[in-house]
Amino acid sequence: MLKLDIGRIKRERIIIISGRRAVEISLLSIATSFVLFSLVLMYEGADPLVAYQNMFSFAFDPKLGLSLTIHRSVLILFTTLAFIIPLRAGLWNVGMEGQFYLGTIGAFFMAYTFASLPSEILIPLILLGAAAAGSLYGAIAGTLRGKFNVNEVVVTLMMNNIAFWLIYLLVVGGPWAGIAESSSRPLPKSAHAPYIFNTPFTSFLAIALAVVLFVFLTKTTTGFKIRVLGHSINTAKYVGIDEFKMSVLVMSLGGAIAGLAGYHMWAGDPAFLMIPRPEAYKAVGDLTYWGIILGLVTLLNPVPAIPASFFMGSIIVGATVLVRRLRLPFGFDFLFLGMISITFAAFQFFYNYRLKVMKK
Repeated sequence: MLKLDIGRIKRERIIIISGRRAVEISLLSIATSFVLFSLVLMYEGADPLVAYQNMFSFAFDPKLGLSLTIHRSVLILFTTLAFIIPLRAGLWNVGMEGQFYLGTIGAFFMAYTFASLPSEILIPLILLGAAAAGSLYGAIAGTLRGKFNVNEVVVTLMMNNIAFWLIYLLVVGGPWAGIAESSSRPLPKSAHAPYIFNTPFTSFLAIALAVVLFVFLTKTTTGFKIRVLGHSINTAKYVGIDEFKMSVLVMSLGGAIAGLAGYHMWAGDPAFLMIPRPEAYKAVGDLTYWGIILGLVTLLNPVPAIPASFFMGSIIVGATVLVRRLRLPFGFDFLFLGMISITFAAFQFFYNYRLKVMKK
């Protein structure tokens, strides 16, 4: 009789993960999610290769989904950066949805109030309004955490709901109500996002922000203090880092970046140029939570967040054709996205641990 003795599996803690290992784990998690979804596709009688070919050909076709892919990817990039910088200081910013909503309010307030100004003046004012409104949201959570040790996760989640209803009150029968039911009046033409190479300029702004944040976190004194605080509160206190100031700073910066997404989303897509119905802006707000997953997958590094966001954006846009082209059951695209998010979350284990087989 053949006896197989594989020994005992031991979990070994990883103190510092290398960039190469992080990339390998990310690629493995992506491959795993595609394999699992392939099994579901075959169960429904669809060819996985045909499904993926349809997805990516649509997402990257300049005549079909490419512009939408870029637009949604940049939204995700903004929110990923908004998540990364607070967590570098040890704070979990899960309020990107609410910061996105407040950024929307700040942007539209400026657009409607100063509609007569030329674009060269109005658009910087709009960006300032969006960033300031999102920053205010973040500052509240940062202040409560730094001053009273109130859990920032609870605060930001509660404020997400408040921000959603603030837009609702302004748009649905409120002072910003438009002719179309439950949507705002259109943005003035001078507030529309200018295009560079058939892409809204906010796309380049987000990429530039990612590079600036990388330099800020790795090359500046303040960035060093943020990283020390994220590594150890006791060490930060010992060397004289003000936890309160750092908490307010990182949450404010995260909120400001997520707030900019409010202008990018509605002013950079010709299909909108207004605040849409509540169910529509809520669906977009739900996309901001991808910033949490991608921030963790990229190990809080703003530069890898750029390709990661564009890859995720291509899947989000490309998956929409599965139901229509392959006649799959409704909601199959959401199933795929759900499987990807669960797989990404599960593979976080391997960022912190490795498994070793111990011989008996």
